[in-house]
Amino acid sequence: METPIDPKPEARAAATWWADKLTSDTRHDLGGRDAAEQAATATFNVASVMLRQRFTPAQADRFADALATLIDQHLRGEAPQQDFARLAIHCDYGIDPVLAEAATRAGLSVSMFDLPMKTNMWIIPGRVTVSEGYGAPDEVVWAA
Repeated sequence: METPIDPKPEARAAATWWADKLTSDTRHDLGGRDAAEQAATATFNVASVMLRQRFTPAQADRFADALATLIDQHLRGEAPQQDFARLAIHCDYGIDPVLAEAATRAGLSVSMFDLPMKTNMWIIPGRVTVSEGYGAPDEVVWAA
């Protein structure tokens, strides 16, 4: 029987960031440059409060484990001649296929209301960054 490989720290950090969003109140930023965009953001936040699910810490942990494994597999398989590749994960008007697959593996149904919209994450060797919300600056989630 093959021993499972522990996900790289980058994969674990990225997965934990997304899983934490399942158990916290998420405020969406769809852009607030004019009155119409501000109204859209406010409307979506009200809808999100009503439609989003409340996940338990145990459910978030299952999601994090599944996501860390998927990220690690993707990164290790992306460029076999290298030890580590790159990955971008996005959540906009739908969730990234990697996030959707992790939810399925964890036995959860995760929707766009459950994760921050207009969010982009980049995972590269030694660094995980995220831009959470429309036009948000990049923030370091994890660095070696």
